Amino acid sequence: MILEDKQALCNREEKLFPEIAALLPEDEVNEVLYGFRQIIPLVLLSVPNPLENKGRRSTIVILRLFCSIQFVESIPTGMNFSKGPIHRSTYGAWIDLFNNATRTIHIAAFYWNLNSSDYRTSDFGRRVYAQLVSAGRRGVDIRIAQDVSKGLSDNKDSKWLSKMGLAKVRTVDFKKLLGLGVLHSKVIIVDLEHVYVGSANMDWKSLSEVKELGLYIRNCPCIATDLFRIFNVYWYLGQERAQIPSKWPKSFETSFNLKSPMKMYFDGVETDVFLSSSPTPFNPKGREHDLEAITSTISLADRSICIAVMDYMPQTLYMDDDNRYWPVIDDAIRSAAFRGVSVRLLVSNWTHSNPHQLAFLKSLIAVNDGLPKIRGREGSVEVKLFTVTSSEEQQKIPFARVNHNKYMVTDKTAYVGTSNWVGDYFISTAGVGVVMNNREGKGVVEELQAIFDRDWDSNYAADI
Repeated sequence: MILEDKQALCNREEKLFPEIAALLPEDEVNEVLYGFRQIIPLVLLSVPNPLENKGRRSTIVILRLFCSIQFVESIPTGMNFSKGPIHRSTYGAWIDLFNNATRTIHIAAFYWNLNSSDYRTSDFGRRVYAQLVSAGRRGVDIRIAQDVSKGLSDNKDSKWLSKMGLAKVRTVDFKKLLGLGVLHSKVIIVDLEHVYVGSANMDWKSLSEVKELGLYIRNCPCIATDLFRIFNVYWYLGQERAQIPSKWPKSFETSFNLKSPMKMYFDGVETDVFLSSSPTPFNPKGREHDLEAITSTISLADRSICIAVMDYMPQTLYMDDDNRYWPVIDDAIRSAAFRGVSVRLLVSNWTHSNPHQLAFLKSLIAVNDGLPKIRGREGSVEVKLFTVTSSEEQQKIPFARVNHNKYMVTDKTAYVGTSNWVGDYFISTAGVGVVMNNREGKGVVEELQAIFDRDWDSNYAADI
């Protein structure tokens, strides 16, 4: 059965609850999905067919769904972009999400630090936290999956929400599950219709003192529900004595990936969309690995690739004596330049930049001397360092004043993720990516390109 142009179906999925719920089999993850099983088939696309033999399944494909999408940014205080676009603030998007929540809020967070400072620009964090508290008090079901956050935060914000009965909180212990790694995803899902995915942590600094970029997608239950599946992996693994299943149950699986993306309209522009995730043990059947999403985006580019990341290192950093060279993304970039693609990297320069990063970036630039001219076109690799300027007072703010973005835009694809481009983040760390492809390079691709060009041409970016 093929359903086309059915925005109303996806936006009013509640009407299908009785019919679809009656078709769903019970299984061992019923508790994890806690009442939203009836929504899953809308994007799982595989439900039992009562008209066929028992046990057989039919497929429902929902195409051409209309959603609203915005890029949202945090621009650190004191920064001024006289040229180029300025988008809605991360703060404004989060306030909107929490203030308008009516049923559920699901948050995947690295750590919490919204409500713990008296610094003059920390008011944004306190206001966001107040809206989250207000949502819990009016009966919204809030569920939080978070990292242990050892050494970063004591997570007082989420502990208080749990203590007051305003949220259910689970902590994912990567050391017990994988031996190393962290939950680095930054995700908000509201009412299984509206989402935020991006670089911003649940930290007041991410709203006022760190440069961030994310996606605010509204009225899009299909994307929200697929993202909810990723959240449910974290939620499942946050249980006491949790273990990673040898095979994830079907309720965690997805039908959307590089080979089979969602067909959507973002503000009138037809766009192929899928979500990616890492690490591999956290990915049920059908889920595209975040690394594959990145390397395939690079390999499919025809003319240009623009990358903005905080850290870029073709190695692992957090495996102690087992650190190793890890050239997967680096090789993909060099291959793209060799076949005639123009590549630009905008990498952050701040107090915590790895001292070896510069050598790897210079190595990338050196490839220009050996690039051939193919079909009359010669590729290139350019690198700039982006520095968020700071006053003497701002320099005292810990882990702030940095370009924290993690995105890529090519001539046909926009990718927004939560991971730094270092090996560990794809091997043992939980991260999420959103891949949006349209062949004409319009819509979200055009918008993200304008953001990159603004930053690249700004006074904050300088050649190595």
